Amino acid sequence: MIDWLESTGLAEHLRRSRWTYPLVSAGHLLGIAVLLGALVPMQVQRLRGLDPMVRVLRPYAIAGLALAAGCGVLLFMTRAEDYLANPAFQAKLALLAIALAHATWYLRLDVLPKRATAVSLLLWLGVLGAGRMIAFA
Repeated sequence: MIDWLESTGLAEHLRRSRWTYPLVSAGHLLGIAVLLGALVPMQVQRLRGLDPMVRVLRPYAIAGLALAAGCGVLLFMTRAEDYLANPAFQAKLALLAIALAHATWYLRLDVLPKRATAVSLLLWLGVLGAGRMIAFA
């Protein structure tokens, strides 16, 4: 399956294109920036017991996540086997799965317990940190 993914026309195009791969990479970074740019103030407000920004910022966090994930899948296609063998990538995926499960569990609540808010913030920052370490692992 992984060999097939890396050999698709899209993966080949991304590897060989002068512009597409950098644009997809920039899209991934933009998605991360939008996600964290919405998530961090939303979580800080929740930690302070203020929830009015949650409804405003949540759609931006979801849009940022969608953009980052979509572009991330495209980036993954170019070197899937290498990424799957990378411990930092494995950590990123594990933390991402936990963060998404945590967010899904608490998404239905307008008021989030402070402990859950702190855990959420730490998980997403962990995803970011592990993602950054992919290049160095």
